[in-house]
Amino acid sequence: MTKRLPSHNVPLPLVADVVCYVNNKGSSRIEELRAFTNKSDAYIRSCLAICKLLDIIHEDGTVSSFVNELGKTPNEALKLNVLRKLIQEFEPFIIFIQYHLNGESLEDSARKVYTAFKFEGKDYLFLKDLFLAWGMTTDIFSPAPDSFVLETDIQERISIINSFAINLDDDMAIRMYIGNSLGADVFSSLLPAELAELVDAYKKCETDARGAIECTGRAFEDFLRRISLSVNIDASGKNGIGQIVNALYNHKNAAGILDNKIHSKQSSIGSAIADIRNMAGHSLEARTLERWDLTSHSAKMYAELVLSTIKSISNYVQHSNHTF
Repeated sequence: MTKRLPSHNVPLPLVADVVCYVNNKGSSRIEELRAFTNKSDAYIRSCLAICKLLDIIHEDGTVSSFVNELGKTPNEALKLNVLRKLIQEFEPFIIFIQYHLNGESLEDSARKVYTAFKFEGKDYLFLKDLFLAWGMTTDIFSPAPDSFVLETDIQERISIINSFAINLDDDMAIRMYIGNSLGADVFSSLLPAELAELVDAYKKCETDARGAIECTGRAFEDFLRRISLSVNIDASGKNGIGQIVNALYNHKNAAGILDNKIHSKQSSIGSAIADIRNMAGHSLEARTLERWDLTSHSAKMYAELVLSTIKSISNYVQHSNHTF
C-alpha cells in the first residue's frame, strides 16, 4: 500500500468518476481523465493518489474487481456506497476513529496515525481533514463540535457484537470491534489477510459455526507465523497451530539453551486453540468415529479467545508484558 497523501482533498464522487473511467477504458492518462471530468491536472492526480492509497488501483496498475459494482454510469448514491465499502476497510481510517473515540483529540488522533503508518506528503492536519471528509461524505459519522458521532447503525451493531448477539454483515462495525478488543497498536500490526479472516469469522458465527472457527484458526496460524519471523524462528516447515506454538515455546538458542519466546500459559492456550480448530476442520474422530457438533456460541467464544491470545502474545513478545 502506498503511503503518499494526495495534494488535494478532492470530493469522493470525483474519485469514483476517475475510478469508473480507468476501470472501463483501461487508461489512467491525465489528459483523458481531465477531458472526462473537466477538472485540473492537480485534482486528477489527487484522485489517482487516493485510488492507490485505498488500493483501488493496485501497484501494477490493475483495478480492484469490487469497483465493477460501479458499472459505467453510476449515480451519486452508488458512487458513495462503493467508496464507503473501501474506506471502511482502510486500516488507518479505522484506527483514527478508535483513537478519537478513546479520548484523543482529532488532531492527536491524526498525528498518531500519520506517524504510525509513515504517511508521506502533506501533514497530519491534512490527513485529519481528509478522514473527516470521507467519514461525513459517506455517512460513517456526522460532525460535532471538535469531534464526530458514529452513525447510529454502526453504534448499534458494535453494541450487538459486544453482547455476543452477532447477526450482521457490516465490515465497519466488526473492524471497529476487533480494533477495540486488540487496541490500536496490535490492531495496526495485523496483516490484511489476518484481519479479513477475523472479519469473515464474525460474519459466519451465527449461520456457519464450523466455517467461522476455520476462519479464526487460519487468522491465528498466520499471526503465529508472522510472530515467529519477528523472533527469528523459521516456522515455514511447521504444520498447523500446534507445531508453531511448540516451536515458539520450546525454542533453543545457538548454545542449545532453552529460550522460550512465549509463556508456558500462552503455549497451553495456543494448544487449546489448535484443538478447537481441529474440531472444525477435521472429519470423523479416529477413535469414536463421531463428528463434533459446533454451535454459534462456541464460534463466537473461539473468536474472542483468539483475539485475547493475539493481544497477549503480541504484548509478551514485544514488551514482555504478562496480559490476557
